[in-house]
Amino acid sequence: MSAAGIRLGMTQSAVSQAMKRAETQIGAPLVHRDRRPLGPTEAGITLLAHMREISLRVERAVEEMRAAAARPEREDLRLGMIDTFASTVGPLLVRSLMDGSIALRVSAYSGLVHAHAEALMRNEIDAAVTSDPMEGVDDLNRFPLFREPFLLVAPISRADTLRNRPLEELLFEHRLIRYSARSHMGTQIERHLRRLRIEHPQALSFDTSDSLLAMVANGMGVAITTPLCVLQGATHRPALEVMPLPATGISRTITLVTRRGGVDTLGPRIAEAARGLLRKWTLPQIAAQVPWLANVIEKMVLESSIADQDA
Repeated sequence: MSAAGIRLGMTQSAVSQAMKRAETQIGAPLVHRDRRPLGPTEAGITLLAHMREISLRVERAVEEMRAAAARPEREDLRLGMIDTFASTVGPLLVRSLMDGSIALRVSAYSGLVHAHAEALMRNEIDAAVTSDPMEGVDDLNRFPLFREPFLLVAPISRADTLRNRPLEELLFEHRLIRYSARSHMGTQIERHLRRLRIEHPQALSFDTSDSLLAMVANGMGVAITTPLCVLQGATHRPALEVMPLPATGISRTITLVTRRGGVDTLGPRIAEAARGLLRKWTLPQIAAQVPWLANVIEKMVLESSIADQDA
């Protein structure tokens, strides 16, 4: 009892009382008190074996909890991305998440905005990089990444006849190649045209920027798009003239959206990784494709803030 007291930092009487309380709780003596030195009973030997096992399990549990605290709350990520982001920034982001400091197992998907919103709500993906922040949906974390202006894209052969003219006049003379009504981009552009009271007949519409820009490059009409979309359709760039959109005031924001309680600690880290890649790689590429945007391009990446999750 004295040796145990020294080891535990207790008095001999405190150890003796603790032993008696344990025996009372168990309902059996743990030591032979009629022998010298004290020795364990069969119940004591059994308890000792269990305590050693429990001690090892506690040590392992503590080690595992410390290791878990040093890494994100999960090691896999199901990420949805709109097509323009997936084909431009997406490869860089996925590689950074898999091979960088976060070291995740990433499953990545691209497609239209509404498909990602539905997949997020059905718990089929953990996060979405989207142009729709889903403001009407509760229990979401939102991390704005990138805001880009809308642009006018025309065949390069007709550029001189289109500069510095009102949008309504341009669309009266030229076919508007549209994004489809199924796309969030198409909905946003149509809403803007209605605000300007510009009516234009529906003719050609496409889900993807590559198809839309191919039509413009081949002289089929003009289109309203964004810098990221121009970057996605880089193969068509030599045949395109990219100009400011007349009657501007319209832009789109690319946002990382996650469910609360899903990847809460990963969300800010993914957002900051995406912002860093946009600054380092994507903005210089856009400036090279559309030089007149160089003076405003630094303002496109949205700075992180405490208010990110409620943005």
